[in-house]
Amino acid sequence: MKNIFYSIAILVTTLGYGCRNSGGHLSISTMDNNTDFKFEAKYAEDKTGKLEKYLDSALNNELPLDQNIDLFVNLNGSDKFNLKAKKGWLTIDFDKRNSSLAGYMKVKKLTEGIKRKLME
Repeated sequence: MKNIFYSIAILVTTLGYGCRNSGGHLSISTMDNNTDFKFEAKYAEDKTGKLEKYLDSALNNELPLDQNIDLFVNLNGSDKFNLKAKKGWLTIDFDKRNSSLAGYMKVKKLTEGIKRKLME
């Protein structure tokens, strides 16, 4: 009886760890209303390097996504967005009320590129 209990406990632990660290999980959500645009991505930590390279080239800025960052990224002078990231997680918050349509379109295009990179 003890052997069965231990076997089940080891199986559950192994499956839980494997599912969490399988490298295949991806969750992307977007909220777009009249005042805000919010994007959140939860992804496999091993894709952080690929995403970092994409953002570095798209924004002409080096962002260390493997560290906990919380910063405002300036798009073109007056338009900016808040980017928060760490390994396996990234959020972008853009305030439409204090920004231009061109800035909104740039952020939208950036998040579409992020989605494509994470789905590769």
